[in-house]
Amino acid sequence: MAVLYCNRREVIVFVNPLEILGLTNAIDVNDIDYEVVKKAKRKLFADIDLSDDGLYDYYGLGLTKGNCEKAIDDLANNDLKEFYLYLANNTPLNEFLVNGNETIFKNFKQDSIYKLPEFIKFLSPYFAPKFDKTLLFAFENNNTELTKAILNTSSLIAQDDLNSAYKSVSNNIQNKIDEIDEITKTIKNEESVYNEDSIGSIITLVKEYFPTNTLNCLPQYFQSQILKIANSINYLSNSIWDAFDSTQVPCDLTEYLLTLNIEGLNRPIFENNFKIIKKKNEDRIEQAKNAPVLKKWARILINFKNIATEIETDDTHPKNALNSISSVSFEELNKLPAFADEIRTSIAYVLRGISISMWNKHKDIETAIKILQKGLSINLKENETTKLNADLLNLRTIKKENIEKGDPIKSVPDISPINGIGTIIYGKTLYFVFLYFPLLPLARYNCEPINNGYRFYGKLKLHTWQKVWKWGLIGGLSMWLIITVADSSTNSSNDNIISSEKIDEQDAATDNQYSDDNSISSGTNDYIPPVESQYKGNQLENGASPLTDCFGQGIYSGNATLTIKNGGNSDAIVSLYSLSADRTIRNEYVQKNSSFEMSSIPQGEYKIRVFYGNDWNPDLENSCGTKGNFESDLNFSEFDGTEYFEDSERGYTTLTITLYTIANGNASTSGIDPTQFFKK
Repeated sequence: MAVLYCNRREVIVFVNPLEILGLTNAIDVNDIDYEVVKKAKRKLFADIDLSDDGLYDYYGLGLTKGNCEKAIDDLANNDLKEFYLYLANNTPLNEFLVNGNETIFKNFKQDSIYKLPEFIKFLSPYFAPKFDKTLLFAFENNNTELTKAILNTSSLIAQDDLNSAYKSVSNNIQNKIDEIDEITKTIKNEESVYNEDSIGSIITLVKEYFPTNTLNCLPQYFQSQILKIANSINYLSNSIWDAFDSTQVPCDLTEYLLTLNIEGLNRPIFENNFKIIKKKNEDRIEQAKNAPVLKKWARILINFKNIATEIETDDTHPKNALNSISSVSFEELNKLPAFADEIRTSIAYVLRGISISMWNKHKDIETAIKILQKGLSINLKENETTKLNADLLNLRTIKKENIEKGDPIKSVPDISPINGIGTIIYGKTLYFVFLYFPLLPLARYNCEPINNGYRFYGKLKLHTWQKVWKWGLIGGLSMWLIITVADSSTNSSNDNIISSEKIDEQDAATDNQYSDDNSISSGTNDYIPPVESQYKGNQLENGASPLTDCFGQGIYSGNATLTIKNGGNSDAIVSLYSLSADRTIRNEYVQKNSSFEMSSIPQGEYKIRVFYGNDWNPDLENSCGTKGNFESDLNFSEFDGTEYFEDSERGYTTLTITLYTIANGNASTSGIDPTQFFKK
């Protein structure tokens, strides 16, 4: 072994004395005796003396006589002499020890001499530094195959020399870990050069710094550093998650770190983190894809919140609130993935609040139960469904108690018939009696007899059979009265028929007088006041889509809008008929004397059709064959021509139209029949 000095730094250089003496052709160590070595040494020194610089050129390295003398002295040890002879005949290994020639890695074979601890101890101090340099080159160039080939020769490194053999690669890895940790620190401190647009490039940097295919080739010696790499990437992922509006980058980083060979208890932790981040990222992607649908349900949620406020402030009637809520179908909402759980829960709890207000504020138990049942039609998590079911059970219990107790009464009924004609209590039912015979059930009461009277606690509903009896009797009497009056009118008309030949002016005047008297009398006796509909004056909320069962769910996307100003005396349902889709894609309710903006209209060409009317009846069949229709002032019209709604890079359409209950508003319109409006 030759030790050279350069700038006071000791460098170990391998010198094979048999090479400098020219004895590489020796067959056996016995051929290399003292005399042979002495003779070859004299010749070597003579050549050095005759050289221009007084040095021996050894693979480009200039050796002095002293360097050569020290190397030749090793031949005094027979074991070392044998090792040098082996190396002299193993050119790839010998040259690697001298100048790092990589030929040794192409066809490296494990010879029996490598099993000798003495040989490895002799070889390792020369082999390890060259091994370290070559391994670093392969690692930095991400040359996986060369890295594997180099590591295949690690058996030639003694345990004491492992640190020097892996030092450069270890330092290289640590420097890159430090750089990534510094990036993480700047992100946490909000000092990073990365922003929302450029943060994705961090993935490329991490893959460049830590090529997993090459890292996974490294031996157990590097396992702790590989775990450091994984932790460093994990911290970076977490900091990006906290600082940026991005789930894709943390997901990709965590997925990449799992390609490292990580041993021990740490891998399950990283795998669990990846499952959480991946799920969040998938939800984020799904949310972006379903943004128009979420926007629609966000508007519905706001509308329900407004209804809740109006119920609390008595600004709307419970029946109107129920109609608005009942017009919304939750089928589309229930089909959305788990990312919609939050808005599903929010809508359900708003409906729960409305239900509670219906009872607490208005004492309308029936409507309260229907609205809570509507909330329970939403797909909720088990604990949320349990809460709403508990509320429903409480309401039903209250309803049952109210049925048994009855509604409060302001005054007790008169139960004092005169001459057997009037009203009287039988059991708990108040009857109209004739000669004390019960003819007509009028009402039921929660009451009990006391002394010569009754104590009343509340008013109950009539039994179904009592209602049938009551209205059947009233209907029968009404029918009998109508028939009797009609027969009487017919007979009177026949009695007044006189031959036209016998009529003089006075008779005609007399006949006209009697005719007028008979007409007035008949009109007064036959008049029956009309029964006013329970939906008189009923309206839906602006933006409701009451004809969804006919046209299907609405289509929402883009930024185009249509503002509808209804200045007429009738409510209206405005529909957009898409010429390209050949179907009505939107139907939205606009109250009279109000305005409403129809948003998120997809780009395309449309016909605008309007269905006018008043007194919305959700149970009345329409021309489409579905439920929901106006009871009065029905009218149908269509705007002439078509409207094109644009939503592109050039901009988007914002159109305003004015409606009237007659044709000719702010644009030319034409009347249409119901079948054209309800065309699907």
